Amino acid sequence: MTAPTPQRCLAAAEELLRGAGAFGGAAVTGGWWPRACACLIRLALEGGVDAYWRRTRPAVARCGQGRAKQLMLRGRLGPGVVVARRVAFAWATLSAATHHHCYELAPTAAELRRLHTEVSVLLARLDDNRPPAPPIGARAPRRSAANTGRAGDDGNRTGAFCRVRVATRSGVR
Repeated sequence: MTAPTPQRCLAAAEELLRGAGAFGGAAVTGGWWPRACACLIRLALEGGVDAYWRRTRPAVARCGQGRAKQLMLRGRLGPGVVVARRVAFAWATLSAATHHHCYELAPTAAELRRLHTEVSVLLARLDDNRPPAPPIGARAPRRSAANTGRAGDDGNRTGAFCRVRVATRSGVR
């Protein structure tokens, strides 16, 4: 049996959000639809990341760890830091939504709708490999010394590795 495509997962999640489809009212009255919907949206996101790597770098696609594939989205082979951060945030939010916590409510329909829209946009970005649109309500990035717009410099990557500055109490290392 093959895994469902991201589009089928998103379509099934859409049906759950509308209270329609194969499960219809049983899902809504049973109370399990929010977590099932979050799981379907997360499966779509994971499938989209896998499809991106199969299309661009098959060697990365063979990696069994989904987290490693997400981390590699930030690197030189991936679509960029902005897309990678949005994928990581959506995945973490959906993962938290799929787990039952005795002290936390299931996600609301509005939260799931927003995540559904965000994952749809991210899948389109991964398919097209276009520069990402900023998240809804986000401010435009400020230009800094690291992001001067020099030819060949995207402001995020220099050389083979990302340079990270860590602030500590004693200063910057």
